[in-house]
Amino acid sequence: MERIHKALEKAREQRNRPGNKPIPRAGKSNYVTAAAVQEIKYTQTQTVEISQQTLKQNRVVAHLKDNETADLFKILRTKVLQRMSINGWNMLAVTSPTAGVGKSLTAVNLAISLAMEGNHSVLLADLDLRRPNIHHYFGISSPKGIVDYFTEDVPINELFINPSIERLVLLPAGKPIRQSSELLATPKMLNLVNELKHRYSDRLIIVDLPPLMSSDDAMVFLPYVDACLLVVAEGLTTNSEIERSLQLIEEKKYLGSVLNKSAEIWSPAAY
Repeated sequence: MERIHKALEKAREQRNRPGNKPIPRAGKSNYVTAAAVQEIKYTQTQTVEISQQTLKQNRVVAHLKDNETADLFKILRTKVLQRMSINGWNMLAVTSPTAGVGKSLTAVNLAISLAMEGNHSVLLADLDLRRPNIHHYFGISSPKGIVDYFTEDVPINELFINPSIERLVLLPAGKPIRQSSELLATPKMLNLVNELKHRYSDRLIIVDLPPLMSSDDAMVFLPYVDACLLVVAEGLTTNSEIERSLQLIEEKKYLGSVLNKSAEIWSPAAY
């Protein structure tokens, strides 16, 4: 609990330092595409052209040039990469105590920032199976996803989507289901996790999990991941919710927390 309190206090101190400027909104910057270290040609993965206006409206900012919010995601990216590299990890879960604190948007922006770093390919998987949301941020309507892999035997390689961002692939959740924890606990899911983790040596996997307190889904899946990032929201997440969440995350897998929805500045805190 003390770790989070220190992180939140540190973020507030940073905001109040003289010379700190408010972060401009994403719509005021221009989009750029990073030069690829190694060009990837998607032969089986579906490529979808994504509207830049849609990304702006949905606060997807990590690929913006000269944008302070994008720079903050670069800081978060660097901290994540350092910890993942030191431990030889490649699968990171993003979760939150409750819904509505911005965990999915954080996962999206972090995945894009990691892909733009250039040394890794990134798979962003939506495992919030009751409330799938990742595809909405990219303006993709009702895609098939991992639920179809389990319920309809759709081949997994037919579900991947490249959203016109180099080195980034999405694995949507598909249609919402209620019996999600049962699906996440199947041997077929464990086999899929092992397949995704070990197919490519340079791949990082970001998994958007449900909130810890909304169901047992996150707790069922957390044993499969290497590390976990907790997203909390200033003014929304309570101390008791933070404390309960930290009790549910294995200490050695707790990578840190992101302070979201601040009135002044977003902060990658608690490292």
